[in-house]
Amino acid sequence: MTAFFMTKNYPSKDYYKNLNYYKDMHKNGYHLIDGRKREAKNAYDGKSTLAYAEIIKKIINNENISNMIDYGCGKGNFYMNDFKLGNKLIPPLSKFWNIDIKLYDPCYEKYSKFVKDEYFDLTICIDVLEHVPVTDIDWILERFFDISKKFIFINVACYEAIALLPDGSNAHINIQKPIWWSNKIEKLIKTRKEVKVICICTTKDDGKIKHIPLEYGCKIKDYL
Repeated sequence: MTAFFMTKNYPSKDYYKNLNYYKDMHKNGYHLIDGRKREAKNAYDGKSTLAYAEIIKKIINNENISNMIDYGCGKGNFYMNDFKLGNKLIPPLSKFWNIDIKLYDPCYEKYSKFVKDEYFDLTICIDVLEHVPVTDIDWILERFFDISKKFIFINVACYEAIALLPDGSNAHINIQKPIWWSNKIEKLIKTRKEVKVICICTTKDDGKIKHIPLEYGCKIKDYL
């Protein structure tokens, strides 16, 4: 396969294969590595975003963000429903963040429409890129920089998932070390130095989770 096919206009065949897998998983649920089944209503419901809800709120406030896109939002259930953060009951993300929000996920029909020439102060992408074929990462990251005016916030897992694809393989098909992600972002940020980027790489070593922030134009501590 040549690079011609690995652009936003010509994604790879593996990209479309994966889209179909996740469309099926949204509708029918999926199996976990321990053999249990996760039902469709709980499949990629957007829960991963909750861990970063308060950080994103501080980004919104500190950077004067007026609109955003959640790229790979899943079902986006927590934009409409209350949720618990520790011992605190938090209102739906749409109210908690209180800005204009666009939800996009090509695998979930309700949010599958991507509007060309639409731009956002903030792009967030939580636990998505590790599910994307390595051949398609560049054009997706390029899209983030194309549509983002102020800030990009990413979280990516650097270890195997607990979920299995319908073919029995691990759902995290693109497991990379933080330095790999750093190299990808650094190539792009040279052309858009006005855009701040935080990419939190989540690693697992001997069962222990570690969060490694890649920071460009800002520091994660400013939003904690």
